[in-house]
Amino acid sequence: MGTPDTAPVPPEVGAWLDANVHPLAGSHLSLPHDDLEFLRDLVGDARIVALGENTHGTRDFFEMKARILRFLVEEMGFDTFAIEATWPEALRLDHYVRTGEGDPAVLLSGLYFWTWRTESVLEMIEWMRDHNEAGGDLGFHGVDIQHPGMALHLVREYIRFVDPGNLEFVTRRLDCLAQFANDPSGWTAGPRYQDQTNAYRTECGASLEEARQHLVENRERYEAGGGEDRFAVILRSLRVAYQHHLRYSGGQSRDESMAENTVWLSDRIGPEGRMVLWAHNFHVSTQPGAQGFYQREIFGDDMVIVGFTHEGGRFTAAGYTEDASGFARFTGLDAFELDPAAEGSFEAYFATAEAPRFLLDLRRPPNEPGSAWLFEPRRSRAIGCCFVPDLAESYWRDTPLPEWFDAVIHFESTRPTVLLPRTPPSTW
Repeated sequence: MGTPDTAPVPPEVGAWLDANVHPLAGSHLSLPHDDLEFLRDLVGDARIVALGENTHGTRDFFEMKARILRFLVEEMGFDTFAIEATWPEALRLDHYVRTGEGDPAVLLSGLYFWTWRTESVLEMIEWMRDHNEAGGDLGFHGVDIQHPGMALHLVREYIRFVDPGNLEFVTRRLDCLAQFANDPSGWTAGPRYQDQTNAYRTECGASLEEARQHLVENRERYEAGGGEDRFAVILRSLRVAYQHHLRYSGGQSRDESMAENTVWLSDRIGPEGRMVLWAHNFHVSTQPGAQGFYQREIFGDDMVIVGFTHEGGRFTAAGYTEDASGFARFTGLDAFELDPAAEGSFEAYFATAEAPRFLLDLRRPPNEPGSAWLFEPRRSRAIGCCFVPDLAESYWRDTPLPEWFDAVIHFESTRPTVLLPRTPPSTW
């Protein structure tokens, strides 16, 4: 993909945007639904709406996604929320939003990622609880694989309950990964699994497969003792731990695994279930290798993908700086200023619209005056969790926006997320 033309934005672009965007009154989930009614047509009968984010630390993105979740739940019957967070730890938040048991701030911190440990996400979780308490049936799930500790713990405790005579057998087959897994705080104190030899990981993969085979061979007996639903959760827990193994043994990428877990969750909620998926722009997009790429092959038009961009403002990130040797040094979590929109970028074009925040449907053909620029080589920001201020220009990347997303939500200016204290549960 070539470098975009740096000529001034043609005047007809702003007029076309003003005629075609859906202005948004604001981002907070407490706002009325009036300005979101267009989502009925945008989403249609799709079962999955995937919502991205350019940075993992933008408050307005988080609030807007929570607001869209509320609309889709209250107005269009969506009943499932899934996020780029580790599978078993999210089960504790699912239990909270359904029963009210536990401290949501502690459970949120128990997802381990600072990115989600924010006022905005906690507010969304508390709304989910209020919704369920009033008679709703909205679930909270994770689809990520980065921390296998609790997944392995759940398998061990399940065997302890349904088949204590085989606890030692199963535990021995899990130990090859468990000894390198995280503790309940999310930390991995000793050596990492990815640093072990290929031969070690190959042998460990075979050992984990033996544990899976044991579960499958005893399915009927275990389901009789612990129920079909519980068995399905434990089998998926073991699969998530195995996916962590696959990530570092070259068998399956993290995004492939997140897509697999999303498909599993979709099958679990059934053909009438509808899901909102929350992750980074890269993960939800259909660019090769991304989670959305694999999901598009499965769901096709039954999934709507929305990317998020912003022209200016601030965002939270893990800051880094490069030393004289070229190695990055962590400088802490902080709020950073976005650099000006790159000339010729999508953000520079979006800036010509009157609305300070809006959604643009990218699925229209380029046959109207002022719209052809959408389908030309152009750059857009891609930041994520981490940021090196001295390398701000490197975060502008060639992005065929209409190929990777079905729609985009753009903000003129955004605010950083507000982080909560780190207080994960002390045990699993």
